[in-house]
Amino acid sequence: MKYTLDDFFSRRFEEESDKILLDTPHFFSRKVMKEYVEQLAGIGLEEYIVYAETHPNSKCITTKDITQLSSIADCTIDMCSVWNEDNDGKTLIQIAEALHGDRKYKDNHVALTKYGENQVKTACQLGLTVLRDNLWHLSSVGTIFPSLTDDVKYKFFSICMLRDPFYSRVICNMYRRETNLLDYMSILSESTQRRRASSCMRLINIFVQQCKAESINIYPITVKFN
Repeated sequence: MKYTLDDFFSRRFEEESDKILLDTPHFFSRKVMKEYVEQLAGIGLEEYIVYAETHPNSKCITTKDITQLSSIADCTIDMCSVWNEDNDGKTLIQIAEALHGDRKYKDNHVALTKYGENQVKTACQLGLTVLRDNLWHLSSVGTIFPSLTDDVKYKFFSICMLRDPFYSRVICNMYRRETNLLDYMSILSESTQRRRASSCMRLINIFVQQCKAESINIYPITVKFN
C-alpha cells in the first residue's frame, strides 16, 4: 500500500491502527506499521514543510502543546520500554517509576506524577503514546519504534512536529524568516516560558538537524526575552 502526506497529516491510519492494537491486538500487524513509518520517512522533509504551510494547523495552541521534558531518551526510546507485550494501560506514576529505576522520586507522588506527565505527553506529541480512559498505552508506532533505524526515528519525530499545533507554526515560520520562539509562547507566564523554552528548543533542534541532513535551508531560531 502507498501512503501519502494526507494519510500522515490526517492521522487516520495511525488512529485506526491504535484502535486495532488496543481492542483486538491479535489483528495488529507490526510489519504493516513498520512499512508505514519507513515509507513516510522516505518522503523528503521539504514536502512535509510545504504541506504544513499550505494546510496550516487550525487548532489553537494550548499550554499542553508547549513541551516540558526532562530527557529526550525518557520520552522516546526509554518510554517504549515501559510497557510489556500486553501494552497494559499505565498511570503517570507507574510510568515515572518505570523510567526511574533508581527510585529517585520513590516517596514523592506529586513529583512522580509531574515527571510521568511531562515525558508521556511529549512522547504523545511524537506519535509514540496514546491516552485511553485516563490510562496511557504505547501507540501503534510506539510498539515498533525500537526496531527502526536511528535515521527513521529522527525523521519521524521531525515530521510529527509538523502536524503539532505549536511546533508546526514555529517551524513554518523558521522556513521563511528568523524566529523568536517566545512569540509562540505568549499564553504562558514569563517564568513558565523560561522553564519550557529549553525543552522546546531540544525538540526543535532535532528538526534543525534533520534539515541539515537533507540540505534544507532554514532560518535561525532564538529565545529573546524583552
